[in-house]
Amino acid sequence: MRLRRILPAAAIAVALALMSEGTASAMVVWCMYDPPVQVVTPGGQYLTVNTTIYLPPYDMHLARNFPATATAIADGHGGTLINVHVRVASGVSSAHVVSSVQRFQISSNGGGAGGTVVSLDLDVPAA
Repeated sequence: MRLRRILPAAAIAVALALMSEGTASAMVVWCMYDPPVQVVTPGGQYLTVNTTIYLPPYDMHLARNFPATATAIADGHGGTLINVHVRVASGVSSAHVVSSVQRFQISSNGGGAGGTVVSLDLDVPAA
């Protein structure tokens, strides 16, 4: 009688264990901060540039110290060249920066250590 009760409970426990999320190594888990910057194209359109900054977990307390700016100029082909500048906070061992304009599905990435400026270019096609 006990086997009839234990066997379904054990099967459910195994199924739940298989469906649970796996764990990640501390070296893989990074912290991020996403300050959106809005630019106006030479044609008068407003675009939002999302800049994601990936940091090691031990530098997370510095995540709010990354000023990001963006400027937009004509690219000479009817589109817009967006220059993104992110100042990496002093004391950060390494930062990986990804800037993107989701509307056009374009992105650019780079990296730097504390005290440097990461400059990225996004070439947005004419809309």
